[in-house]
Amino acid sequence: MKQKESLWEIADVMRGEADYSEYMELILVGGLFLHLSNDPRYEKLIDIQEVLRAEENAKKKFNETLNKIEEGIPYFEGVFKELTYLEKVESTQITRLFYTLSSMNSIDNLNEELDEMIKRMTIIEGRKGAEHYTPKSINQLAISILKPNEGTIYDGTMGMGSGLLEAARQTTKNKLDFYGQEIKGNVWAITKIRFFVEGIEESYLKKGDVLQNPAFLDHTNLKKFDYVYMNAPFSLKLQNHDIVTNDPYNRFYYGVPAKSNADFAFISHALASMNQNAKAVVVATHGTLFRGGIEGEIRENMILSDVIEAVVSLPANLYQNTAIPVCLVLFNKNKAESRKNKILFVQAEKLYTEKNRFARYISGGAIEKISTTINEGIEVDGFSTFVNREDLFESNLNTKRYILPSEMEIEHFGTVEFDINKMQDIKMFQLEEAAHFFRGYNVGTKNKETRNGKYKIIQLADVQDGKLLLEQVKNYDIDNNARVDMYKLKKNDVILSIRGTVLKTAIISENIDDLLLSQNFIGIRCNDQLHPEYLKAYLESPLGKYLLMNRMSGTSIPTLSRKDIETLSIPKLSIERQKEIMDQYNYTKNNMEEEIERLQNELKKLKLTTYNEMGIKELFTTEDE
Repeated sequence: MKQKESLWEIADVMRGEADYSEYMELILVGGLFLHLSNDPRYEKLIDIQEVLRAEENAKKKFNETLNKIEEGIPYFEGVFKELTYLEKVESTQITRLFYTLSSMNSIDNLNEELDEMIKRMTIIEGRKGAEHYTPKSINQLAISILKPNEGTIYDGTMGMGSGLLEAARQTTKNKLDFYGQEIKGNVWAITKIRFFVEGIEESYLKKGDVLQNPAFLDHTNLKKFDYVYMNAPFSLKLQNHDIVTNDPYNRFYYGVPAKSNADFAFISHALASMNQNAKAVVVATHGTLFRGGIEGEIRENMILSDVIEAVVSLPANLYQNTAIPVCLVLFNKNKAESRKNKILFVQAEKLYTEKNRFARYISGGAIEKISTTINEGIEVDGFSTFVNREDLFESNLNTKRYILPSEMEIEHFGTVEFDINKMQDIKMFQLEEAAHFFRGYNVGTKNKETRNGKYKIIQLADVQDGKLLLEQVKNYDIDNNARVDMYKLKKNDVILSIRGTVLKTAIISENIDDLLLSQNFIGIRCNDQLHPEYLKAYLESPLGKYLLMNRMSGTSIPTLSRKDIETLSIPKLSIERQKEIMDQYNYTKNNMEEEIERLQNELKKLKLTTYNEMGIKELFTTEDE
């Protein structure tokens, strides 16, 4: 007996010149035909054999059947005209599809097969259609956290409806009313069909731009819902900024998002769509958690309003078309008394199962662990913790800021385990109490590198193994040098790199005229409470690197902010004791380096003796001879 084919296999063989995204429209409508033909209420609308018998007139019969469906089931009004590929399809493609579908008799899990088609389509066609696809495990996790049981659930950027359909699968369908909006007409139509074949024949799914023309209103105000789940397009630009600056629905009371990034426009819309007892889960990029400017102000206002209940950091490579890691933010307008003015952070970046090098998912066990942790408010060392509002660092909601790993790979030391709880037993002070800070000069295209340029500017490559390689620092001409003095280095200044995955430090050993830092560094000028060599030794220690690396933010290039460095905890010792420690260190280090040099010379002599015994020494002379 022939093994049952999947919809993907049918599409892969039969699609011809069409894109997968286009041919999926025909596959979906074929699946709908099969679904209706097996439903006693609608079987008279569908006669697949009649379509097949029409042969070269199959397209005509196909269109007639679509009209019958739309007339007989008002739910489908306007749906099929949005599926533009149906206008281009030929009779032969229709008959070939229906012969194959007829042999299947039924499609038990049409939506699951469609999910697989959408996922594979995003792999093959890149970003095309990707904004409409959310990985299944993210949907499952989000709904497990949200736990919609009855009332209304809303998705303002529903795509192909997988999030709302997951909510239907995790609860009793007839206890929830489903609301969704989608900007693309064909995607809206696909979602309408998917809901129907899922058995949700009463739903409220609308077309339109949710930011410009939200579809669900109570008179002139936004309709409010019990549950909201949204995975909006990431880092979309606001082409029409008037949408947020002159919003008639008062959605942006936490702050007006910038034109360059719409992330907080969608988040604000989600919050404005919640009633006073509602919960919402929003999928966002990590940058949403810590970017500054107006986004930092919006986050701060949301924190002050106490509407953020939890932040979950998820693994990278969950999406098929991008490796970017994402997070879930849980909003709650009616937080339990025990959770007021605090946020639960969950670090779940390592909770993934790997299918292959580029494909991961969150397993059922991991989903249960994360959702139980959030719903029951459980704190686990290295995994989850509550942070009081006053202890948040400048509205930074990056989980790495508050949940430090128990171990870390440290250059020259390998894997190092840390017990940060023991820091409370050490007397510490913040670096800003004992130092002045200055930023590096932003070297732009207008600054020309020249052999005789007046200014030397230190770049990342100029610092190696804790030393400044002054001989390779390049010279520049700076036309507008009115403020250059603020970047000039002095003897005993400590420099620390602030960009990249490797932290570099060095001490300026002498006064050099017109020596400047680049923007990749921050300069630290110690006062009489702090010895520069003591500071450098601490910054290069496993603890110093651990604390700094876990403060870095940034999705592409990790970056330290000035505040990250200013608030770094330093072991508090007297300046005399610091000097004593470093004098002893330098004395021993110098002796060791001299001994190493002596041993290296002895090794070289041994090699030369060996070469002489081999009879080859007369063929070459070294520079030391």
